[in-house]
Amino acid sequence: MNTYVFLPGPRSGSRRRARALTSAAAACLVALALPACGDSSGDTESDGSTSSPSTSSETTAGPATGSTTEAETDSATSATTQTSDATQTSSGGMTTTTDAMTETGVETDTATTGTTGPDIPPCPHTPVDGEPGIGLEMVAGGFDRPVYVTGHPTMPDTLYVLEQKSGSIKILNPGDNMAPPSSFLTLSVNQSENEMGLLGFAFHPDFPEDPRVYVNYNPDASTTRISEFTLADPEDHTVADPNSERVLLSVDQPFGNHNGGMIDFGPDGYLYISFGDGGAANDPLNSGQSLDTLLGKILRIDVEPGNGGEYSIPDDNPFVGQPGAEPEIWAYGLRNVWRFAFDPETGVLYAGDVGQGEWEEVSIIEPGENYGWNEMEGFHCFQGICDDTAGPHELNADGLRAPIIDYPHDGPGSGKSITGGTIYRSCEVPAWDGVYFYADFVSDRVWTLRWDGANVTDNNLVFDPAPESNPSSFGTNAWGDVYVTFFGGFGGAVYRVVPQ
Repeated sequence: MNTYVFLPGPRSGSRRRARALTSAAAACLVALALPACGDSSGDTESDGSTSSPSTSSETTAGPATGSTTEAETDSATSATTQTSDATQTSSGGMTTTTDAMTETGVETDTATTGTTGPDIPPCPHTPVDGEPGIGLEMVAGGFDRPVYVTGHPTMPDTLYVLEQKSGSIKILNPGDNMAPPSSFLTLSVNQSENEMGLLGFAFHPDFPEDPRVYVNYNPDASTTRISEFTLADPEDHTVADPNSERVLLSVDQPFGNHNGGMIDFGPDGYLYISFGDGGAANDPLNSGQSLDTLLGKILRIDVEPGNGGEYSIPDDNPFVGQPGAEPEIWAYGLRNVWRFAFDPETGVLYAGDVGQGEWEEVSIIEPGENYGWNEMEGFHCFQGICDDTAGPHELNADGLRAPIIDYPHDGPGSGKSITGGTIYRSCEVPAWDGVYFYADFVSDRVWTLRWDGANVTDNNLVFDPAPESNPSSFGTNAWGDVYVTFFGGFGGAVYRVVPQ
């Protein structure tokens, strides 16, 4: 077993949409990476590559709340910056450690934590006393650009791993240390755009009794599709029926980046979906601040058909009945939320929003709130004059909700593309209960923080860098264990956060 020790860092659709949109996007991507960032130089990055905008339209039956037609045009260029990946080869069991993480201000319960229920086996870990160092233990390698990992709802040590460009969802059974050749589901996804492909996955809240699953993917270079699939056999959880697709929502993308990509069911049983602003530097279409588009938003829908549509709108969505506003919208003013996560115990929704040229941020998402893009980036004015005096999660004088933390693109502890994380609720280390893990895709750094509802009580850099390059996503299982996917190194890998 190889052990790498890192010193701790400083504390601190579905409606009719006809779009002919073009926009520029400087995608600060590594090895054909995902969450776009760093449009600081305008519309292009160093390699000068270009991409053509899409001009297609998509029609999908949605809720019976009218139809919207949008036709807008613009033009520009896209580019990607590539850097080399640090490579390590190993079998399962590689462990990476840091010194002990320190938390203050939040009491932790020494009892077993993590989600439990009548159909979930008891948490298998022996609780570790005190505050051990944070380790990353390799679970399996050999994946093709893994972008998400999650545990089976009732078999927590069985993991489902998404591969972005193969369009496959692979199942890791206990003891597997390499990506299996077979797939739970394989979709035909776009290959030409760096940030497109298979992006998100969620089990129905009642799975496996309800044998439905949901995916967020790009079937072509101009579309994001949210679809439902069912198991091929309700008694066999290893294969979904590819012919069972029911398209809930289809949205035209003006460009190949800033697609968002996360889907997950909230504690209320509704499906939440993140959409980026559609691409280009500076959000030239003003998607983030416009309530008449789904771009630059987090959405909330009921997956059950209603009123002749493929899904329903919850009555308490904040913009239901507001003229000119899309009723699916839950929160807005977002640039590109690649990953968000619900705390399974508190229901708090954390989101990592990828910045443009200077700042990355973590926000607590609440209904109807405006998170500032493109007027603000992090706590800072993005363009023009604004009120930049609001503290964490406070409203500023302009009615914009501040993030809970941000970090810069340059200097110590910096990064250029936040990978939104998830909350630790495992029984294994009670001292970490409620800690939020997050990372940066470009700098390979990993942090932890605690949010007590009013303040960030800890914000610690715990890996600088991580053992593999390009941390692309975090996920959990029903025991509350935290996993991380990486693009680089051992052919694309899944790690678990462990005590050391």
